[in-house]
Amino acid sequence: MHIMVKDKRTGSEEWMSLDKAAELMRLDPAEIEWALEEFGECESVDYIAIEPE
Repeated sequence: MHIMVKDKRTGSEEWMSLDKAAELMRLDPAEIEWALEEFGECESVDYIAIEPE
């Protein structure tokens, strides 16, 4: 699964694997998947993961 991750500080966006996003956001991959299913996005302190279209 690939998701779009946006850096809240710079506004840059990058497609990456769920595992890489989880490492970057310091969250469990299952937590990110759950938030994407429930809310369409998952937010951490510095990043926002957005479910792909």
